Amino acid sequence: MNIIEVKNLKKTYGNGIRALDDFNLVVESPQIFSLLGSNGAGKSTLIKILTTFISKDSGQVSILGYNLDDKPMEIRSEISAVSQNISIDTHLSLEENMLFQARLYHVPKKEAKRRMSLLIDSFKLDDYRDYPVSTYSGGVKRRLDIAMNMMSHPKILFLDEPTVGMDVKSRKAMWEMIKTINEDYGTTVFLTTHYLEEADNLSDKILIMNEGKD
Repeated sequence: MNIIEVKNLKKTYGNGIRALDDFNLVVESPQIFSLLGSNGAGKSTLIKILTTFISKDSGQVSILGYNLDDKPMEIRSEISAVSQNISIDTHLSLEENMLFQARLYHVPKKEAKRRMSLLIDSFKLDDYRDYPVSTYSGGVKRRLDIAMNMMSHPKILFLDEPTVGMDVKSRKAMWEMIKTINEDYGTTVFLTTHYLEEADNLSDKILIMNEGKD
């Protein structure tokens, strides 16, 4: 099943930079799909369009069978996205962060607590429950960020360069987490990266992007 289809996608910013130039891709479900490219290749722009944060100039996009132009709300309810900037609230505890995310998606409290326990166990976060989130390392904060975004049980999880700045140990831990999301939760993972080793280690399919082209 094709879960994402993109045809002839174009996006040019107001400053004249053409981020996407007749870009095409197909993502099947369930798989780990990696979009590989250097900085400035257009990866983040594509993610922002697919997750409905910015509009495209032209082209066709279908996600989960929904036309992006006609059904953006339906798409948003079925996906989740983790950007390069960590989005956890360091004033809240680990559990408070996760339960707050569940409320945003209207997950019933009892079900939210069940999901939270499973995710904490799956992503090896239990040892950090009693410590302030502000004291977590960057790698643990990233793991929590992704766990939060799994609280809605998305059909597609978008990860925009999730291991940038991590040391080797943290990066490999993140790889295992991504495999768990795909294998244990059946979630399609759409990953952007500029690390060839990362794409090769994780992916069912890799597409190389260069200057907005596939």
